[in-house]
Formats: sequence, structure tokens, C-alpha cells
Amino acid sequence: MLDALPVYAQALLAPAEVVLYGPPTLKSRDFLEPLICALKRVLVAPVKTVALDISFSRDMLATPSQLDVTKVANHFMQTAAMDGTPLTFKYLLLPYDLKAPSLNYVFAMSYGNQTSPHHVGIISTARLDVGNPLREHHQGAAITALRVYKLVLKSIARVAGLTKPEGCILAFPRSLAELDQKPAEFCPQDREALVNAGILKAEERDSGDCIVVSERKRSQSLVTALRSNARQ
Repeated sequence: MLDALPVYAQALLAPAEVVLYGPPTLKSRDFLEPLICALKRVLVAPVKTVALDISFSRDMLATPSQLDVTKVANHFMQTAAMDGTPLTFKYLLLPYDLKAPSLNYVFAMSYGNQTSPHHVGIISTARLDVGNPLREHHQGAAITALRVYKLVLKSIARVAGLTKPEGCILAFPRSLAELDQKPAEFCPQDREALVNAGILKAEERDSGDCIVVSERKRSQSLVTALRSNARQ
């Protein structure tokens, strides 16, 4: 009997496009432009944002103040089912706090794999935004963008089929501090697998007009902003 192939020998599924959906209730949006810019720099697939009018009923609450992330995902998949193609990776950005079984809260949750008909991620900015995501404000956009960037890239890799490694950007953050501290890059072997699968660009092209997400190149201004936010 043959042993199972190692994760790097298995075929990964490259997205044809990555779409970020923002409902009207997501009022804090300054982070979207630098986030899209950063994702376009590293991903082969095109990236875009789409407005989505989606609402949630009380029976989708897991606690009085948190939505059940799986119920949200199922509702989102039904609402956006006709959008794109089977190779469209869809991400819903919500300003509401999310709950999953055995976890007090979740920043994000991914659904789907190489063989599933859906490729979906749900991301809550409730704890990622430096201010109130339910209100328009203009503070800390770079910090919020970097946090969401790490979660989106991790999700894309997971949904594409890179399920086993846990290092670098693929590490599971148990707190906001751990999310801020973990790298914004893939470990070398993970990155090689994603480049070979046509998911990541072999070379990043820095246009100079979006946030610097590379740990090797992170700007001093962003480091200062992160430290300042941590002290508040």
C-alpha cells in the first residue's frame, strides 16, 4: 500500500480570481485600498471588491453579541452562489464579532478545498479594526489592512489545499497580539509550493503606493503605528 503523498506533492487549486465582499454595515473602509494593493502585489489571480447587501437573522446568533460563523458562511454561500466561477475565491468582510464551537471568538474561518464547489472565507473586522468598524473613521488603516492581509493569504493557501504546515503566516493566532507578531510571509517551502501552483507570483512587484507587508521590508512608520496602537 502506497503512503499518502506529502502535502507539497499534492495538487493545489489556484483561484481564477479573489473577490472581497463588503456589506453596507462595514463603515470603516479605509483599509480596503491598501489591502487590495498588497494582495495584487503577491497573488497571480486578479483581486477586486464587490458590494453585497446581506443581512442576518437573530437565529444566526451564537451568543447575544456574536454571529455563528458557520451559519454566516452558509448564508453567504447561498447569497453569492451565482457570482463568479467555481474557481472564484470569495471573502466576506464583516464588522460583526464571530463565534465558533470551542472558541471564544474567531478572526476568520475558511470553507472549501480542491474538490469542493465553493471556496469561501468569512473575516470579522470587529477585533481587527483599531476603531469601530460599524462607524466611518480614518485611523489605523494600515494596521487593519495588514491584519486582514495575513488572514486572507492564510485562507487562500488553506482553501487551495495547503492544509498541513503551521509556520510563518500559516500559524494560528490565538490573540490579536499573536496576529500582529506573526510574519506576513510564507515559509520558504510553502511559498515555493504556492508559486509552483500559480497562486503566488514568483517575484513581488512593489509599486510603492500600498502598505509594505514583507517582514524584511516593513516600513518604520508601520512599526511605529503598531507599537503605538499596542500601548493604547
